[in-house]
Amino acid sequence: MAPTLLWIGLGNMGRGMSKNIVEKGNLDGPLLLYNRSSQRATDFSAKFPVGKTEVVESLADGVSRADIIFSCIANDEAVQETFRAMLEENVNGKLFIESSTIHPDTTEAIAKDVVAKGAEFVAAPVFGAPQMAEAGQLVGVLAGPAASVARAKPWFKGVTSSKEIDLSDKPYSKALTLKVLGNTFILNMAEQLAEAHVVAEKTGLGTEAIHQIVDSIFGGPYTAYSQRMLTGDYYNRDEPLFAVELARKDARHAMSLAESVGVRLRNVEAADAHLAMAYEHVGSSADMAGIYGAIRKESGLKYAVFIGLVVIAALCVASWFLAPKGENQVSVQPSRRCDLSQAACDNTADLFSSRLWRSSAILAIVSCYLMWAITFLAQLHPLIAPRKSGIREEHLH
Repeated sequence: MAPTLLWIGLGNMGRGMSKNIVEKGNLDGPLLLYNRSSQRATDFSAKFPVGKTEVVESLADGVSRADIIFSCIANDEAVQETFRAMLEENVNGKLFIESSTIHPDTTEAIAKDVVAKGAEFVAAPVFGAPQMAEAGQLVGVLAGPAASVARAKPWFKGVTSSKEIDLSDKPYSKALTLKVLGNTFILNMAEQLAEAHVVAEKTGLGTEAIHQIVDSIFGGPYTAYSQRMLTGDYYNRDEPLFAVELARKDARHAMSLAESVGVRLRNVEAADAHLAMAYEHVGSSADMAGIYGAIRKESGLKYAVFIGLVVIAALCVASWFLAPKGENQVSVQPSRRCDLSQAACDNTADLFSSRLWRSSAILAIVSCYLMWAITFLAQLHPLIAPRKSGIREEHLH
C-alpha cells in the first residue's frame, strides 16, 4: 500500500510540485494539504477531482495521518516554527522531506531534532522556476542517509523533477550549500543583464541588440530574465515569480556561508544592494527582476517608464498613419463656387489640402507630446510607479 503524503506550503513552487505528486505520484489516497493560509489550500484543492486532495484542519492532524511529510516554506523562521509544531506529535518512523531554501546550518539543526524523535530526514531543495515546477522539470538535490534518500526518490525524478543530484550519505547541509550557491548564479545573472541593458539604453545602442546577443549565445534563463526586464514584467505581475524578500534571504545566506570560509561575494553584494532599492521603491510585492528597475533609477532613468515610452511610440506611429495625406487625403474644396480658371481652382484646393495635412501632422505631434508628459508626470508621482509595479513574483529557485 502506498504511503500517505502530507504537503506543507503552497507558494509558487509548492503548488507546482504538489500538483505533480497528485497527478503522477501513484497515491492510493488523497494528498493531504496544509498551508498557513487555509483559503489558499482550499482554493488549490478545488482545482483537482474530488478525492485527489484533502485540506487538513491543522498541522497536527496532517502529521498524525501522514507517513511522509514534504515541506516547501518561505524562510528559515517559518521552517523552524513549523518543525517545532510538528515535532510535538508522535513522528516515530515518519520521513520528512524538506525542500525549502534555508541556511545549511538551519537544515542541520532541524534534521538533528527530527532524528532525535525517531523520524527520518532528507534535505531536498530544488532548482528551477515556478513554470518548471508546474511542468515537473525541476532538479532535485537530495542529501541524507542513503536509505532515507532512497525512500524519498519516488517523488522526484519523473514526478516533480527531471533530474536528481544524489548526495546520499552526505551531511544534510551539503544539499543547501549547493542550493544557496546555485542561487547566486541567478542573482549575478540578473545583475549583469540589468547593468548591460541600462548602459545599452543610455549609450544609444538600444536594449534590443543586447537581448539578441543574450538570446543567441546564452539562452535559457538569460533570455527569460532579459525578456521579463524589457517587457516590464518585473513590475506588472499579479504575483512575483521570485520575491525580492526571498532573493535577499538567499543572498544573505550565500554571503554568510562565504564569509565563514574567508570569501567575499562582491557580485552578490551588488545585486543585494539593488534588490534593497527595488524593495524600497515597490514594497513587499517587488520581484527579483526589479534589479533592472533599481539600476535604471540609480542611473537617472525611471523605474518603470519603459513600457510607457513604447506605448507613446506606438501612438505616434498610429497618429502618423491615420493622418490624411497623399492620395488618401480628403479632398477639400473652397466653400464658395470657384469662378476662376481651372488652374486657379486646383491651386486653391491644393492649398487647403496642404494646410489640412500640416494640421494633422501637428495634431499627431501634440498628442504624442501630451502622452509623454502624462507618462512622465505619472512616473514622478510617489504613488503611481509603486502601485503599478506592486500588484503582488517565487522563487526562480
